[in-house]
Amino acid sequence: MKNKIFQIFLAVTVIAIPVIALASTSTNYEGSKEHGGPVNFDGTSANYEFKAEVGHPGAGVSTSTNYEVFHGTFWEDVTSTMSVTIQWAVPEMRVGATSTNDDAIFYLTFRTSQNTDDVIVFEMPNLATTSNDGTYANPIIISGLTPGTYDVGIKTHQHITKILQDIFLTDTTNTVLNFSQIDNSAPFGDVRLLAGDVSGATSTPATMGDDVVNSVDLSIIINELDNDDLTGNDIRSNLNQDTVINSVDLSLMLKNLDLEGEN
Repeated sequence: MKNKIFQIFLAVTVIAIPVIALASTSTNYEGSKEHGGPVNFDGTSANYEFKAEVGHPGAGVSTSTNYEVFHGTFWEDVTSTMSVTIQWAVPEMRVGATSTNDDAIFYLTFRTSQNTDDVIVFEMPNLATTSNDGTYANPIIISGLTPGTYDVGIKTHQHITKILQDIFLTDTTNTVLNFSQIDNSAPFGDVRLLAGDVSGATSTPATMGDDVVNSVDLSIIINELDNDDLTGNDIRSNLNQDTVINSVDLSLMLKNLDLEGEN
């Protein structure tokens, strides 16, 4: 009888022992882990975000505009990181010698290839500015996409979208984009970004124009006719970037009236 009672007590004791469940998550598997004790901590400012668990060894991710740091013990999904640079993106009819007045505020979009459904799968979160020669040599990081073929579009603060078709992206090399050629070949070509979309703001990609040259843009440039722009690039209506908004800029916009960005 005593042995039977002991066996029952032992069984209950074994069942009562807590079990720590441990698993992970990624694209190919899913699970969870249980722990107790730590207090979650989130710290943020205008330039960074920090996440950690107080009581654990500083597990978390710190981010800013230019970096992302993983520290401590954590579980992370594995994703590919690719980069591109711009060899040339040339606005039409800028004054001065070629490659001396071709700067533009821009962002890139990455879309499903071959015009199948025109789905944007990645968009630069922030705006950038090309150099006077129309290049952008700093690597632009594309996160979360798998290597493969995509259509790549460039949209600027004065121009409608220009698309490079079927660009193969790899996570082992930087991909060079040349928007002055329809086939992204290396030589400097004669393809130009079409001007006239000056509506919206220049603060974020989402607010930078409606990607069509229409009456909204026309009313803006008419309102700014004869305004001086001594630096050449302070006023978006100054499409050719000389020192004044005049009939040259108006004629350029009228040439492209009703044109929409490529998709």
